[in-house]
Amino acid sequence: MGQNRRYGSDVTQEAINQAVIRPKPISLTPREAGEEVRQADDPPKVAAWVRFPEAAIEVQGRAIAWTDRAVLVEFTLHDGAKHQAWVWASAVQRR
Repeated sequence: MGQNRRYGSDVTQEAINQAVIRPKPISLTPREAGEEVRQADDPPKVAAWVRFPEAAIEVQGRAIAWTDRAVLVEFTLHDGAKHQAWVWASAVQRR
């Protein structure tokens, strides 16, 4: 058990499990973030608190867009995975 021999796939059950449980940030909804989105020409470096299902963590990243009340932060986790999440503007500080 754990391998898909029927279709000849080399994807193991372990690889599937790792992909499913990989942490994903919880982003604000478009309605929460606001409608007038401004894109950054030269995204500033920021520190931001980002929520995950397990916990909130402070990340180092870049503010790639924002509204009057929220910021779209792009950041890379320790495992090399790149993420983006909308967070409240009060959760972000320039570095």
